[in-house]
Amino acid sequence: MEAFARVRDLGLQVVLVTGRPVRWLRPVAEALGGIGPVICSNGAVVYDFEEGRLLHEDPMVTEVLFEAVERIRRLDPQVTFAAETLRRIHADPTFMQGSLFFQEERRRAAGVTEDMLRLGPVEETLDESSDDRVVKLLAKTTSVDPDVFLGQVHDSVGDLLKVTHSAPGVSLLELSARGVDKASALRRFADGRAIGREQVIAFGDMPNDIEMLQWAGRSWAVGSAHPMARSAADHLTRSCEDDGVAAVLEDLLAGGDGVIDV
Repeated sequence: MEAFARVRDLGLQVVLVTGRPVRWLRPVAEALGGIGPVICSNGAVVYDFEEGRLLHEDPMVTEVLFEAVERIRRLDPQVTFAAETLRRIHADPTFMQGSLFFQEERRRAAGVTEDMLRLGPVEETLDESSDDRVVKLLAKTTSVDPDVFLGQVHDSVGDLLKVTHSAPGVSLLELSARGVDKASALRRFADGRAIGREQVIAFGDMPNDIEMLQWAGRSWAVGSAHPMARSAADHLTRSCEDDGVAAVLEDLLAGGDGVIDV
């Protein structure tokens, strides 16, 4: 927290770029204070927490989403789905069982009320809520390894949607509209503030960070990162538990090159 505060005090822009939805980030915003715009849902949403307003969204076309769901169901009948909108979560009931992201305790902690849940086949609940715009589709299975699942679904629906994942050890994929990822959103954000790519540094740890790590002028993967994220980054820093991001920021603020012992 102190490293981020020092960076902001110097007038530099700190932007959180995450796969998480807006509703999950309010506690983070409160902890950091003065967080400003956050890129959420793997680049599909930009929300300003200081002003409390939506700045940008890239929702999916509903017909394209339904086609992707149908293809994935044919690929693996065990797959269950959830769909994130700005208003609520649509989810197959079985998706909720044992889910890393939607345990009841975590829903309460994130401020998710029953009004924010629509349980049932996502095709049906989304049809009933035609005003809901889906910004992220989640697909989960227990039949294959996460990276194998990623490859299978990418081959099946990559012509329709962007496919990635960020849950360690869980076969849970995250799908967005084509062309939407963390890099595209961060690039648009930087362009709007006349910040050149060479002025951007980025940190990440999972496959949903790959494009951002490759686009940024300089990038670091944390020590516990997925091998694909490590390959995409310019440098490696310590793990999150060892304050790897803070270590790089502090070194850069002290005039170093950010390349530290790991």
